[in-house]
Amino acid sequence: MEHKKIRVGFIVLIVLLPALLFAGGANEMANDTMPEKITEVEFWHYSSGLLGEAMTELVDNFNATIGKEKGIVVTEVFQGKASDVATKVRSSVQANRAQDLPDLAQMDATGVMDIRDSVLLVPAQKLVDTDSSFSLDDLQPGTVLSMTYKDVMIGMPFNASTILLYYNKDAFREVGLDPERPPRTLSELAEYAGKLMKMDSDGRTVARYGFAGVPSSYELVSWIGQQQGVSYLTDKRNGHDGNPTKVVFDSDGTMATFLEAWKKVYESGGLANMTSDVRQQFIAGKTAMFVISTSSLATVLDSVGDRFEVGVGYLPQVNEASNGGVNIGGGAIFAFENGNDPQKVATWEFLKYLMSPQSQLFWHQRTGYFPVHMDTYGMEEFKRHLETNPLFKVAIDQVDESDPRIQSVWWPNSYQAYYEIQNTIIEMLERDLSIDSTVQRLADVLNGYMDEYNRLYAR
Repeated sequence: MEHKKIRVGFIVLIVLLPALLFAGGANEMANDTMPEKITEVEFWHYSSGLLGEAMTELVDNFNATIGKEKGIVVTEVFQGKASDVATKVRSSVQANRAQDLPDLAQMDATGVMDIRDSVLLVPAQKLVDTDSSFSLDDLQPGTVLSMTYKDVMIGMPFNASTILLYYNKDAFREVGLDPERPPRTLSELAEYAGKLMKMDSDGRTVARYGFAGVPSSYELVSWIGQQQGVSYLTDKRNGHDGNPTKVVFDSDGTMATFLEAWKKVYESGGLANMTSDVRQQFIAGKTAMFVISTSSLATVLDSVGDRFEVGVGYLPQVNEASNGGVNIGGGAIFAFENGNDPQKVATWEFLKYLMSPQSQLFWHQRTGYFPVHMDTYGMEEFKRHLETNPLFKVAIDQVDESDPRIQSVWWPNSYQAYYEIQNTIIEMLERDLSIDSTVQRLADVLNGYMDEYNRLYAR
């Protein structure tokens, strides 16, 4: 888990996309002319910053090679945040406006509920079944399960991630903590946070918090899921087996167990209840630890530069008995029937290219998302990359040690639920409310969201 203060810009120099041997026989093209018939594939995504640059390079390389050979032109359209993509897709799906949908859209778990039962969705597994050269067995098993609904993989798990603990090794050394040993449980997180807390010279202003952030549904999927073997926030396996009808964290005690441990982190005095700009606070050295997706690894390293040494560790367990690990998050790419590209032949060519071992290697190196295609792990370029950049291996090891049955939650009112959880936890901590009343409030509000949805839309 050691980081040698390597800037991410270095990665770009050692991995030149045109030099990768992308699948599809691009180097065997007979001439430079385009086929007479051109099929345009419209691709919506939410990748920005370094991720957006990597996505553009992938698209450009496809158009210059496989696309040029087969008469396919992919047009990428950046649509803003993941929530913006979900909103635009949802409006077209609910209005049954197939012509307004893209051929492909990158979406995260918060948008799945709105499209998973739509007749306009073309399940990724249906596209896989048309091509004997591609097998789901070649993909990381947990990623396939992460996009499986009623035993069918509905989206292609392209940008797969897991949640990690990021920490400031220099700050650890400053207070006498071992920089190679991040906290392993929430009890240790509380201990570390208290030690890392630092006040300004005036004694009244906080110069550095030990940990910043407020749990939301994103973190709770893992912190609830890792308890009692494997647990879920809702029935129907977090909505992967059908529309969820109620939470189950109240009846099985998992939420109360988590909140008891989290309250101790707050009582350490080193926790900042921040709901925004947490990554920026870490980069600025104003907090020593926070948790976020592995997809932020490249950006964090590039932004921190040489100011301090970054460490990465597993998401701390709720307690010693909570050994289920973490869920696979991130996003997937979904195909839609929009009247374009009959049989989705061109769409599948591009999607298959994105999932190739070479594309997944490039995407991993440029972003921090772990490779989905298992053949990537055997590539010499990949092995050399991990030797040089060991922090990129942490997420992979964590996923390998996690139970793949821990799943993201697919439920209605995803964003309202996200903020309801955060606001309720903040109120519990700052007003010293009881854990039992907090669990009950969360259950009542979240069950209300599901009751309303099922009354209106349940089939």
